[in-house]
Amino acid sequence: MSLEYLKKDFERVNKKFKELKRKGEIEAIEKNLDSFENKPVTDSMDNIWAEIYHDVLDLKKSKENKE
Repeated sequence: MSLEYLKKDFERVNKKFKELKRKGEIEAIEKNLDSFENKPVTDSMDNIWAEIYHDVLDLKKSKENKE
């Protein structure tokens, strides 16, 4: 195998890993957001955390769309 082939293969695998990592981060944020929104009783702190998770989720998704 040539060095160039291995280098391209490594780049391809690394790119896929980063893509899956981003998707995993988005799924984790969505789960946290669901946990705050689906509580039977929420307080002001829960509402603040839900807003933060909404903002972070929006930023992650917009960053993913740009790439």
